[in-house]
Amino acid sequence: MAAKRRPRGTLVDPVQLGYPVERRNKDRFAAIARNANISAAALFDLLVENMPLDEHGKPLWLHDQLADQDGELPIDSV
Repeated sequence: MAAKRRPRGTLVDPVQLGYPVERRNKDRFAAIARNANISAAALFDLLVENMPLDEHGKPLWLHDQLADQDGELPIDSV
């Protein structure tokens, strides 16, 4: 069964995404879209439109990923 696509002409200002990503992540994203029976483009738009953000506009799940960035000192709790 083909992935469900948006009706033709429903995008207001369509653009192509033009940045490199890891192939395994692109393939995984496409598989997730297939499992949801929608196109990868439609899944991308839905994710962006529904992603929970904090008060600074950052994704809520991103904070754990950034905890070990350069320039941050570890704080011992001892």
